[in-house]
Amino acid sequence: MSRQKWYMTGIGVLVLVAVVAAVSITLAAGGDGARAATGPLWLVDADNGKTFTVKAGETVEVRVAGNLTTGYAWMAALSDEDAVLLEQQGEPVYVQDSADTDMVGTGGTYTFTFRAAAEGEATLKLVYTRPWESVGPLDTYEVTIVVE
Repeated sequence: MSRQKWYMTGIGVLVLVAVVAAVSITLAAGGDGARAATGPLWLVDADNGKTFTVKAGETVEVRVAGNLTTGYAWMAALSDEDAVLLEQQGEPVYVQDSADTDMVGTGGTYTFTFRAAAEGEATLKLVYTRPWESVGPLDTYEVTIVVE
């Protein structure tokens, strides 16, 4: 192989190693991947059942998939004790999936925002239910939040 090909191959390998190292460092620094470098703790469907730690005063945002047109809606279901530790900030925001905005019956995403108000451990529980029905929820989302 010519000297130029060896040089180009070496540069390619060096770039590959640098990319792998950068990705590894990013994943290691992010822990479970739920928290951005700064800002709120963002939780999604895949975080259901996990435990997370935040500092008092920080924000927790939960994004869960749902379909408003079915009559089902996600609702916060915190105990009185948990609601003292995690204060819900306003009503949940529902955004229909952008790819299908003209299609009737399209799903979307609910976003709930909570503020970690006091130290302790709280269960952040959301239920996917039809509020007028007297049966249990169709789905439940539950995470443990430790506030330091």
